[in-house]
Amino acid sequence: MARYISFAVLLAILTLIGMLFYKVMIGFFVPVFIAVVLVVVFQPLHRWVLKKTKGRNHLAASLTTLLIIGSVLVPAGVIVGLAGVQGFKLLGEFNESNVRLGLSRLRSNKFINLESPAAVQFRSIDAKLAEIKKVVAESTSYAEVTDPQGRMAGDIADVRNRLKEIPDAILEHAKDKAVNLSKLHSANQANKNNGKPHLDVQVRQKIEAYLQSTFEQIRQLTSSLPDFLDNAPAPEDLENHLEQLREQAGTIKSQIMAIDGLDPAWIEPLSRTRTFLIDQTLEASIASAELNNSLKSLAPSDIGNLTSLQESVWSTDASWQACRENLSGGRFVGILKELANPSPEQVRQNLDNLLAYLQPQLISFGGGSVTFVIKLLVGLTILLVSLYFFLCDGPSMVRTLMDLSPLDNRYEEELLAEFDRTSRAIVVATILSAVAQGLAAGIAYYFLGAPSVFLLTALTIVCALIPFVGTAIVWVPVAIYMALYQDKMPNAIILAVYALLIVGTIDNLIKMLILHGQSQLHPLLALLSVLGGLQALGPIGILIGPLAVTLLQTTLSILRRELSDFNAVPDPAANAIPKELSQNT
Repeated sequence: MARYISFAVLLAILTLIGMLFYKVMIGFFVPVFIAVVLVVVFQPLHRWVLKKTKGRNHLAASLTTLLIIGSVLVPAGVIVGLAGVQGFKLLGEFNESNVRLGLSRLRSNKFINLESPAAVQFRSIDAKLAEIKKVVAESTSYAEVTDPQGRMAGDIADVRNRLKEIPDAILEHAKDKAVNLSKLHSANQANKNNGKPHLDVQVRQKIEAYLQSTFEQIRQLTSSLPDFLDNAPAPEDLENHLEQLREQAGTIKSQIMAIDGLDPAWIEPLSRTRTFLIDQTLEASIASAELNNSLKSLAPSDIGNLTSLQESVWSTDASWQACRENLSGGRFVGILKELANPSPEQVRQNLDNLLAYLQPQLISFGGGSVTFVIKLLVGLTILLVSLYFFLCDGPSMVRTLMDLSPLDNRYEEELLAEFDRTSRAIVVATILSAVAQGLAAGIAYYFLGAPSVFLLTALTIVCALIPFVGTAIVWVPVAIYMALYQDKMPNAIILAVYALLIVGTIDNLIKMLILHGQSQLHPLLALLSVLGGLQALGPIGILIGPLAVTLLQTTLSILRRELSDFNAVPDPAANAIPKELSQNT
């Protein structure tokens, strides 16, 4: 009994000391773990150096450490450092004026029209209809909610006023666009002729008058639409009437006239602007008439009730959303236009939210420049010292742990051998393929003119470690950015094709060469291990997660073989005494 008590006390003491050891060493987990990974990966190199130095252990460990520093740590430090500098520079340029300028460039790209002349009116109508829905949903009295002096009546009046502003906003946008295009054309001509850009005031007035005349034609064309809707036409009649209006608008489009003083070569761009004005004004007039007609159902009625009013409000909102999608060119394009045309308040709020999110992250990451530098130097020192001693005294450390472990030495040796073989192959394949993908993508970023090359390269290397999506997390937004923001569609297409054919497939080639004959993780298990490692341990979890799963897989494989040996039925003939020996006995 005394021996059992002594053993229990020993276990308790060991547990307490182990907890204390964990608290002391956990702060150095990351550099020590990286050192272990480097030792596992570069073990063949160390053996080669050890052979060349004729078994001089300390000299071989020193030389291997220097080789690892020169081939891995220095290039990685340079890339990370340059990426950090570019990241902080990019963050410093991320202010409201630059964001609004970038959105302006994005809206005026050549490939997809993201301009929304009536974005202000759209947002106002959305907000007012949302308020109407809220008022009706929260109200308990039909008479109260339909009071002519009430809140809903004021919101309806605001919606009608905003509807009147939409065509005028479209006209002003078309005038500004046409004048700006004409100025650009004049500037180009002046550059060719080595002169000063000049746009005649009379020509500008003629352009604006030309567009104003077109605008009035469309307004006159749709002037009878409200009266037509008042008669509650059948859906077929309404569709036929709208089709006739669009056909008549097409006739107006074909009536193109020349403007004195304007280069004939610029008639086509002006014609496109005029076509945009016709289409947008027509659809805006139709939407305005339909929504105004729908708003009439919200007027007070002797037979009205809250239920029917709620249905009318929801129907009105659905009608507006359909009209808005039609004005925007479809649901998907409408979403893009909404994102590309935020209000100044939305831009400011989104920036504040982003900075509010990033600031704690940067503080926790940096913790002040001095503290961060000190932590970085301490971590780097621990990494190098650990790397040296693991290379120098690694075998003796392993033997000591094996002596302290209660497991049978045969199990420990098999586990270490299997883990060494499998983990080296998987770690080398994963890291090497990620680096190869990142560098291949970085070359494309550099030559195709992408911004912040080192930052994008570092992000590509990190994201390449994530299964399934991988490098696409980086190069897809970069290609979109280059196409829409930088107006470099050919470069964006080349980047996308190069990334799909080269960057996206080079990892398969590298892993196939390195993992030839090795067991690989199932793709789903690989994805979950990376995401779980990130969630539990942060960035270092990208490596620790798959490595832990690999270790578990190896351990279970050994356990399965051992259980198979335990469950094996012994051969009676093998245990039988030979007949000759029995007779002699």
